Amino acid sequence: MITRIVMGLVVFALATPAAGYAADLAKGRKIIVEHCEKCHGRTGKGDGTMLKRIKADVKPADWTKKTEMAKWSDADLAKIITQGGQQAGHSKVMPSFGEKLSAADVADVVAYIRSLAK
Repeated sequence: MITRIVMGLVVFALATPAAGYAADLAKGRKIIVEHCEKCHGRTGKGDGTMLKRIKADVKPADWTKKTEMAKWSDADLAKIITQGGQQAGHSKVMPSFGEKLSAADVADVVAYIRSLAK
């Protein structure tokens, strides 16, 4: 129960960033390479090599498509990252990173993901 409350506060904090906070895209990219690239792909198209290995039944969102990414708010993306896909009402394949990433890290990842949409 406490974990859910904390995660809710993290999502809320990410939805309302502190004044003057500037996302660090380089840090967001570094986190994605370390934690996300295996499934989401090197360029964010949702074509990572791990998907075939785990025989995933869904393909991750293509972060490079502006219309695809417009479906989710920053708070939605933060929730998926922190709570995992299943807890956020999406794919059970997407793990939770709430225990591994700080709120600032998640904000950096969301900002980097947004920077890919064209």
